[in-house]
Amino acid sequence: MSRRKIQKVLEVKGLTKDQINISFQKSRDVLEVENTKLDSAVRTFERTLDEFNKRHQEGPIHTQELDFFYTYLSYLNEQIEQQKHTVSSRLAEVEQIQKTLVNAHKEKKIFEIFYSRILDEEKRETLKLEQKEADFQYLSRKSRR
Repeated sequence: MSRRKIQKVLEVKGLTKDQINISFQKSRDVLEVENTKLDSAVRTFERTLDEFNKRHQEGPIHTQELDFFYTYLSYLNEQIEQQKHTVSSRLAEVEQIQKTLVNAHKEKKIFEIFYSRILDEEKRETLKLEQKEADFQYLSRKSRR
């Protein structure tokens, strides 16, 4: 591959890596929001359960109130389970994007190394040509004398 083609590929790889990095940051932010929702639901469940236990220790609970607590705690438990599922799927998504980001970084690094080698080779060739030219000029001057 030519130097120009490698440079173009390197630019594309850099842009791709940047896009994946942005996607990774967004996914992490979404995961953080979902974790916060889960924590909030768990805290609400715990507070409601504490309130239920407090009322139960104060004395007998009316059946209507007992039904209310049961219904609400069941609803919260269902929400918590659903949120756990959402968090685990978001976590899997973040991990997948992270793997993709690592691979994009590796690919870019490989092309950077390849580009560096091409530049080094071009530099060596240029130095060889300059040395040949200098040798030729030296020999041509020496032969004139």
